Amino acid sequence: MSKVIEDLIEREGPPTNDPVDMGGRTQLGISEAANPEAWADGKVTKDEAYAIYTAKYVKFPKFDVVPDEALKIQLIDFGVTSGPQLAIQKLQAILGVTEDGILGPITLKALSLVDPRWVNNALVSARVLMICRLVQKRPAQLRFLAGWCSRACEFIT
Repeated sequence: MSKVIEDLIEREGPPTNDPVDMGGRTQLGISEAANPEAWADGKVTKDEAYAIYTAKYVKFPKFDVVPDEALKIQLIDFGVTSGPQLAIQKLQAILGVTEDGILGPITLKALSLVDPRWVNNALVSARVLMICRLVQKRPAQLRFLAGWCSRACEFIT
């Protein structure tokens, strides 16, 4: 899992503090808004980032139990950018199951019955559409559109 998190940190890029960015001050992809405890001393260490990613974006949403590696990695990334619950709800919408945001047995069973590559690519499509709708509602976010869509499209298989 450390390679997945290392790649995630690389996608997140350098530290930022853009007033237009809804995440606010961010280092190693860890936003101060979502993780104030990691920012208590004014910076985020790599160990703190790994611990947060593992706890909040791999173990808690149960993305580690997704059998398809490409889909698992995309769900983790989607969870980081938009929240694990929303990532699961988008997955559930694709699978045609109740969108409760919980990766439980019904969702996993539905996932086992379909081609994981198709699901993965449908999730990319859902992410891009969601991003476009977000920017439409919040035009100040337009400058992030290309980067966000590019990031989502990295997961096409």
